[in-house]
Amino acid sequence: MNGICESRRLLGLAAGSVALLLATGAAAQFGPGPMGEPGAMAGPRAGRGGQIIRALRMALSTLDLTDAQQAKVKGIFESKKAGFEALRSQMQADTKALHVAANATTPDPATVGAAFLKLKGDRADAKDQFDALMADVKAVLTPDQRTRLEASLTPLKHLRRRG
Repeated sequence: MNGICESRRLLGLAAGSVALLLATGAAAQFGPGPMGEPGAMAGPRAGRGGQIIRALRMALSTLDLTDAQQAKVKGIFESKKAGFEALRSQMQADTKALHVAANATTPDPATVGAAFLKLKGDRADAKDQFDALMADVKAVLTPDQRTRLEASLTPLKHLRRRG
């Protein structure tokens, strides 16, 4: 009985985490952005990661960036695109592995737990990639632009909370 309860608890934790991870993994899906360059979020499945990237793009579009700054920001997004896409693919594969493990006829708690921890690691990698993107973008901005950018993104801090 205890093993069944533990399996159900892990399955519940895994399901909730998968929802969060899918949202974070969506940050890797880039399309045309509000500043006209490729690299922003697109599509209805953008999730929390997509909301953050879209908000970043929209905030950047309000900062009166010079042509040189726009070119640098565009280059930064392009240079990060492959990494986000690779992580998105990895998260999709890991999500599928967790789904398979959790929905087995008799789920093995160790397998489900390992799959869950793999996705948790993917989520940490996604956060690290986004933090690196932000650091690179902020390096291009003036102090006033950085302050305005941070103020624009403050309402979205709750989207990046980690559980």
